[in-house]
Amino acid sequence: MAIIFCENLTKIYRSGFWKLKKVVAVNKLSLIINEGEIYGLLGPNGAGKTTTLKMLVGLSYPTEGKITIMGKEPKSLEVKRNVGFLPEQPYFYEYLNGYELVYLTAQMYGKEVTNRKIYEILELVGMLEAKDTYLKNYSRGMLQRIGLACALITNPKILILDEPMGGLDPIGRKEIRDLILQLKKEGKTIIFSSHILSDAEMLCDRIGILIKGEKVKEGTISEIVGEKVNEYEIIFSNVAEVYLPEIKRLAKDLIKSGDKLMAICEDERKKEEIVFLIKNFGGTLLALIPRRKSLEEYFFSFVKEKSYAP
Repeated sequence: MAIIFCENLTKIYRSGFWKLKKVVAVNKLSLIINEGEIYGLLGPNGAGKTTTLKMLVGLSYPTEGKITIMGKEPKSLEVKRNVGFLPEQPYFYEYLNGYELVYLTAQMYGKEVTNRKIYEILELVGMLEAKDTYLKNYSRGMLQRIGLACALITNPKILILDEPMGGLDPIGRKEIRDLILQLKKEGKTIIFSSHILSDAEMLCDRIGILIKGEKVKEGTISEIVGEKVNEYEIIFSNVAEVYLPEIKRLAKDLIKSGDKLMAICEDERKKEEIVFLIKNFGGTLLALIPRRKSLEEYFFSFVKEKSYAP
């Protein structure tokens, strides 16, 4: 069942001294986001991702089009109480500490929360130890985490996150990915934008690709990228040097690393022949890995094509 619905959403900014120049940030965007799914908005800088998310939470108003969340307009009090929002670059009053910010956020929503609940949320986002530290001393990654705690403190049904992994190290990104998946299991609907395509590939039920304010592609990862195997990586050892030219003749590339070798081929028949030769030459087959096109590979080739199309 759709929980977020956008129809022909358009946002036009006016610039210049006389405000005569029109900049179309979002152009006739339609979205249907189902309850309980994780939806990723992807696109290059200036594609309209942040503008779209701001319109969803009522921080910006569309020039044209319609938005309904839970069947109501974004400015509805019920919607505001059930939507948690994390902006791309959260800015908070720097002389509050982490605990005070989360407590104040709950009060602004009219929610009474216990110390225990605040501690649970801070621990959930990995910020319990920094609860008494002033925000002016937080790193960007810490600000992202405390911003996520604020988005979660009212236990919203919907989370709208703008670059939630921004500024986080690899361990932090994994922790936030795990948290997002946990929140999905609890039945929350999550829409987020990201430049980190591997995270989107691991998390999203569906993605939408925006370019120049328009949605140019939408679907599941497999629908967009496809299931076709592009190449095979064959990792092996214990094959005498004299036999390697025979394998190299069939492979797209042959790479040596220490006592191991990796043959790369794009053809299934050649893959079978290489495996046969390795065994025939007395070698040890260590791994056979089919490689499909990743979302990142697809995205860059697709965006390049669309960006420069006449």
